[in-house]
Amino acid sequence: MSTIFDFLNDILFSKKKEAFKSVDDNKAFSPYLINRWISMYSPEMALVINDLGKYISLFDNKIDLYNFFVAVIPKKSRKNISYIKKIKDNVKAKKDEPDIVTLLSKKHEISKREIKEYLSIE
Repeated sequence: MSTIFDFLNDILFSKKKEAFKSVDDNKAFSPYLINRWISMYSPEMALVINDLGKYISLFDNKIDLYNFFVAVIPKKSRKNISYIKKIKDNVKAKKDEPDIVTLLSKKHEISKREIKEYLSIE
């Protein structure tokens, strides 16, 4: 049974169409995940996938869609695809807090500890 990474290797790198070998591969192929991973390869590939999005609904089965991806998406050199995660809002706030405290302490010429005390009072 093929995995999502086997499909990605065929679509992006090898172009050998080896992924659909069994019936179970039809279940493993997820157009959404393929689109997501290919768009994370590079900004240019994100534009290609965005343009191809309107044609995905034209295919009745996953094998035809897979063959379309192999034929249309250009062959790329191998590289690590970094998974892009969303930064949570509370993590952003924690990262921004020391910057605000530092700026306020420099502006008012008082210590960071005093700024933190003032911020916790209000």
